[in-house]
Amino acid sequence: MKELVMTVHILAASLWVGGMLFMVLVLSPYVKKLPDYVTHFQEVGKRYSIWGTVISLSILFLTGLYNMNIMGAPFPKVFSMDTSYAHTLSHKLYLFFTTVIVAVVHDYLLGLRAHKSEKLRILSAVAGVINLLLGIAIVYLAVKLRFGG
Repeated sequence: MKELVMTVHILAASLWVGGMLFMVLVLSPYVKKLPDYVTHFQEVGKRYSIWGTVISLSILFLTGLYNMNIMGAPFPKVFSMDTSYAHTLSHKLYLFFTTVIVAVVHDYLLGLRAHKSEKLRILSAVAGVINLLLGIAIVYLAVKLRFGG
C-alpha cells in the first residue's frame, strides 16, 4: 500500500512541477507569438489550474499526510521533533503551505485579471515564477528526505 501511495504522490508532484515548467519553458514563449495571446494563455492556465493546483496539490497533501505517518513523523508532531529528518520535513511543509497560498493568489486572483492591466499581468507572472521556484525547492527537500533528511 505504501508503495502505491508514494507512486501517486510522485505522479501528483510531477504533474504540479512539470506542468509549471511546461508553461514557463514551452507554452509561454510559443503563445506570446500569437495574436490575443493573453486569452489563449488564460484558457490553458484555467485548465492547468484545475489539474495542477486543485487536484495535484490536494493529492499531495493527502498522500503526504499518509507518508508522514508511515515514516513515524505524524503531521502535528513533526514540528516539535528534533531530528534532521523532521527539520527537513517541517521546512518542506512550510514551503508547501506557502505554495498553496501563492497558487491560489496566482490562479484565482491575479491570473484571472491579468488581461486587465500590465501591472496585474506582471504580478501574475511573478507569482507564477515564485510558485515554480517553491515547487523546485520542495522537490529538492523531498530528495533530501529520501537520503535521510
